[in-house]
Parts: sequence; structure tokens; C-alpha cells
Amino acid sequence: MTVSDDSRSALRILVSGAGVAGPVLAYWLTRHGFSVTVVERAPALRRTGGHAVDLYRPAMEISARMGVLPRIEERATGTNRMTIHREGTRRPVRVDLSKVFRAASDRHVEVMRDDLSEIYHDATSDDVEYIFGDSVTAISPDGEVRFGNTEPRRFDLVVGADGLHSTVRRLVFGEESRFGDFIGAYLGVLSLPNAAGLDGELVMHVGVGRTAGMYGARHLGDARALFLFRSERELDYHHHDVPAQKALLRNAFDGLHPDVDRWLDELDRTPAFYFDSVTQLHMDTWSRGRVTLVGDAGYCPGPAVGGSTCEAATRPR
Repeated sequence: MTVSDDSRSALRILVSGAGVAGPVLAYWLTRHGFSVTVVERAPALRRTGGHAVDLYRPAMEISARMGVLPRIEERATGTNRMTIHREGTRRPVRVDLSKVFRAASDRHVEVMRDDLSEIYHDATSDDVEYIFGDSVTAISPDGEVRFGNTEPRRFDLVVGADGLHSTVRRLVFGEESRFGDFIGAYLGVLSLPNAAGLDGELVMHVGVGRTAGMYGARHLGDARALFLFRSERELDYHHHDVPAQKALLRNAFDGLHPDVDRWLDELDRTPAFYFDSVTQLHMDTWSRGRVTLVGDAGYCPGPAVGGSTCEAATRPR
């Protein structure tokens, strides 16, 4: 559809999801004269701990055009070395991560996902209407959107930027099981005290079919432990059932290393926890009628990849 400059201001666009893709898309839409509302199920910007993500040249250039690259670079984790302890061996392997990143791209920064989301939100907060603590419950073909708490409203376009478990995708395209392709692994991340004083270092413990790591950064005030393990079948749990997820994680990493046992001891105390399958989405189309999908809602390559956030920051443009 071709839209004239004179009619753009009349077009109202709803974006579901205030993670990374949603605010970036909202930024560029408002710069082109559209009226944008972002609805987010969480009561406020998510501070769920989360994992560090990698931004490479395309995302960094777009962030620079948005005027937020200095803030992103200020929040960089600074992780530039990795120590790998292999199960059954005594001598660790040490890796200079800065060389690995330079081989992948001439521009790179690693930043916590929550920090990135906050930075993109702040860049749009003066021009975009944000509705927190609510979610889309129905979308009609003529653009009427119903919410859980807010009165129904009509939009010219609805964008699902609400992640792998997208509500917008389910309402318009069908159940997630139709499009998700489980590729045999699970990822968990938790926040915990940085008792080891890690700064710029990722410490890994690697066993058969399972890997656990911990890293910290000076500005975080705490550390992150990450867990990746293989599974031949999809595990039986709901993506909102946190106690079941923690039990699965404990079982998968039992006995790997005393350090890992100590990290898992923090599961009952952690203020932030994330767990999900490594799942790819395969869809024939990302648009239907007045609805379209961006970011992980449309083309999630799996949460353990790290580059999906970079894609989310670049595709909406």
C-alpha cells in the first residue's frame, strides 16, 4: 500500500510488545509521521535480568542514526575473554573474545538486553503512546482491537512485536505449534550475586550435551549465569510455569561441577529468571490483512543465537 505524506498523520498503528523490535519500529514510524501506540503486557519495562546480546555493524549504524549509540556503548558489558573448563579435564582453555568478535564484524558491542530495551524505549517515550499492563485479546478484520483492560480502539495497522510466544501471531495466524520448529535445546538465564568478582570474563563449564557459564560487568552490580542443554524431545512444561522450568534446569545440570551447583543454588533467590526452548519459526508470510509481524514474533532464529535481537533492531527500519 502506498501512503501519501498528507495522509500519514491520520494513520494509527498499534505495536504489541515493548522489547527491542517494538520501540525501534515505533521510533521510525513516528519519524515518518505516523501515530503509534505500543502496548506491553508487563506492568513496566521488563527488568527480567536476561542475557547479553551482540550488536554488529547494521544494528550499530541504525542505533547511531537514532542518536542512542553512545548510551549503548556506555552500557557495554566489556566481556573480552573466556575461560572454558571441560568436564573430566584439569587444564582450562582461555580464549581472547575480542579476536573472535573482530573476525565476525568490524563493529561490535555486547549489551544486556534489558539495557538495550530501556535505551530504545527512552528514545521514543516523548513521541509514542505506551500502554503497560495490558495486551491484545482480539483483532477484527476492520482493525478494531480489543484489550484485556483498555477500551476497544481501531487501528489502521497492527504489528506483532511480542516475541516467540506472540499473542498477535496466535490470534491472526494460528497456534504457535504450526510454525515453531524445536531444534533440540533449551536455554536458561538467571541473575545472581557476582561473588567471583567477574569483570569482562565469561567462565564456562562444558560437558556432554550441556554448557553452563557465568559472567559479570562493572556496571551490572550482579552477574548472569547461563545454561544451555540438549534434549532429544520437547519437554512438557508451560512457558509461564517458572517452578517447573527451574526443576528441569536443576535436573539437566546435576553434577556437572561444584561451581555450577552453586549457581543453581541461587534459583530460589534470583530476582530474574528466563527459560525457553531453542525454537525456530517458519512462516510463509508475515502479513495478513491489517496485521504484520516483526522480530522474534515473525522470524525467531532461537533465543540462544544472540543475533535475533540484532535482527529485531534492524528489520523494522
